[in-house]
Amino acid sequence: MRKREVAPLLVGSVALLCGWGCSAAPGDGTGGMDAGTGDGGGGRDGATLPDGFRPPPTDGAGGGDAMGDAGGYCEGLGPPVLVGDTTGTTTDCAGSIAARVFNNSVCTCTDLNVGGYMKTRSFHSGMDPMEIGSGGPVGVDDRYSSIGYTDIGGTLVIAGTSSLRFAGYLQVGGDFKADGNVESLGLIEIGRDGWVNGDITAIGVVDVGRDLHQRPGTRLLAVPRIDGDHIFDTFTVEPPCDCRPEALVDIDAIVDDARTHNDNARIGLDPGALASVIGLGVDITLPCGRFYLSSIGGAGSITLHVDGRTALFVEGNVNALGVLEVEIGPSGELDVFIKGNLLSIGLGSWGTRDRPAASRIYVGGDGDVTLIGASGFVGNVYAPRSRITAVGATNLYGSIFGRVIDMPGYLDVHYDRAILDAGDECPPPAGGCGMCTASCGDEACIGGMCAPCTSDMDCCAPLVCYTATGSCGPLII
Repeated sequence: MRKREVAPLLVGSVALLCGWGCSAAPGDGTGGMDAGTGDGGGGRDGATLPDGFRPPPTDGAGGGDAMGDAGGYCEGLGPPVLVGDTTGTTTDCAGSIAARVFNNSVCTCTDLNVGGYMKTRSFHSGMDPMEIGSGGPVGVDDRYSSIGYTDIGGTLVIAGTSSLRFAGYLQVGGDFKADGNVESLGLIEIGRDGWVNGDITAIGVVDVGRDLHQRPGTRLLAVPRIDGDHIFDTFTVEPPCDCRPEALVDIDAIVDDARTHNDNARIGLDPGALASVIGLGVDITLPCGRFYLSSIGGAGSITLHVDGRTALFVEGNVNALGVLEVEIGPSGELDVFIKGNLLSIGLGSWGTRDRPAASRIYVGGDGDVTLIGASGFVGNVYAPRSRITAVGATNLYGSIFGRVIDMPGYLDVHYDRAILDAGDECPPPAGGCGMCTASCGDEACIGGMCAPCTSDMDCCAPLVCYTATGSCGPLII
């Protein structure tokens, strides 16, 4: 089920990436799109093509293996883009994948460990670039630990049964859900409802904006300040990050398919062109299209310019020891599917801080992922089999989804809610809608059919129901 921002907020949307439909219309003889040169070269005027990029054929045979008519894809007017196995077994819409897996600012299949403090805030790059104090939800499937304070703009869900222990301040702008005991040496402040399946012990105040729910037989040992009711009932705290093996994005199948269905021939791209970049490196432009590489690595610098809808598929690892910069233009968007590991230990950025939702990185391997950025890491990283770490203090513009997340310093997340709109043009899957998977616009999927929501339970968490309009959207306070 897809959700986008709803009343009282304005509705915004993010254009989808170009995929199979980016190659030129049949019969034009060049296999090229209008990328600024008009000669089928695939680059902007003045762009540098490194070794491994060769001029495309001029005999009509250089259209690549991307499928379909160009139509208006690269202008954002065509049908949605599909990625995956052309047999249909794993085919999905790229925007739907992004909206589904990046619905939390931070999500972990097991533990989230923060050495200092963690803070999340959000903004919407498509309609209001100003950051607000809410809308940055966090999901932890097992344990959360922090020795500093925690300030979550949205909802915080901790599904593990181990006790949550922390010193300092816990502020949650939305709902707070924990499946074990909560022990604090400071203040706990919850903006909406609290759901704790154990005892609450705090040396200080527990401030709850609405109702506090606890399992029967548990205790509240603190100074309570509850605006609603203190309710003892039975409930379940579901894992907020869907890490079931069958639910993980099949990155291997997506990359395998792109090995033979891509637009490399259109721009003369050798799959090994960026495998070992040395020295000053390369500066290239990737036009709208699907491009396949064997790997990305070396000790040089790599700068990629993306001005349209672009998907990049990497068979092996991304392991750049130098600088890896991805510059995304005002209408550009990039999905990167890495079958191997993301091992970069150099500096760089995967996008622009003004539009983090425009860059999405999917990692299929199980190696460690290290986030490094000279002025903050930009991008949405999905690596459900990996341990994600950072060097020192981390400003993250986007979101992260990992098996384990370790942040030895502080973690300051600026979540772009526009990522939730990435699937707005995607069609619903065959056979009707399904909870958290189908395309129902702002509506909920109820009984296999799209319908207005009536409560938060109808929406795909952490999204909530705006009952006045029957629409699901991110929690904005």
